[in-house]
Amino acid sequence: MKRLLVRLAALAAFLLILAAVAAPRLGAWLVVEDPLQKADAIFVLGGTLFERPLEAVDLYHAGWAPRLLLMRQIADDGEAELRRRGVVYQREIDVQVDVLMRLGVPRAAIEILDEQDSTKDEADALRAVVVANRWPRVIVVTSKQHTRRARLVMNRRVAGTGAQVMVRASRYDKTDVDRWWRQRGTLRFTLFETQRLIAYWLRIAD
Repeated sequence: MKRLLVRLAALAAFLLILAAVAAPRLGAWLVVEDPLQKADAIFVLGGTLFERPLEAVDLYHAGWAPRLLLMRQIADDGEAELRRRGVVYQREIDVQVDVLMRLGVPRAAIEILDEQDSTKDEADALRAVVVANRWPRVIVVTSKQHTRRARLVMNRRVAGTGAQVMVRASRYDKTDVDRWWRQRGTLRFTLFETQRLIAYWLRIAD
């Protein structure tokens, strides 16, 4: 019994040392990018108003793909009430399209996809358009610390289609991933993404 306790204590000490060494690198570890190649479309994941779309605009103007795919945002109950009252207002997607056009992206090069509730649902939407259009390559744009999980989910969903997914982090995401614990928002997002990745690997979540 004593020997077992000693071994458990040694294991605990090792894990604590490992955690102390690895934890500061956790934020940066979540960030991955693939080498870019010419693609058929730039797929912008939802979740930010301009941070991710701006990266897509730059990639479009650099000639990496001829079209941008944007996601509609899920309407909240307040928006439903505005529609009930007959109030005309601009939704987030309307603002994004307007800004992208003012930045030189033709309206004909912007496609709007139905709203989705999760990264998995967005990946399913991506698979649908890839299959329908027989696209061999797509670029997926998201925030820095979402890239690792997004790449795993997107690749799982498009498997079997023959399409290649290239994940790109937005350069307009100014998150300090090397000091992720200093800002509350970054701390929460880092822990959330880590938790989701673990659940993904254990196959208890998508």
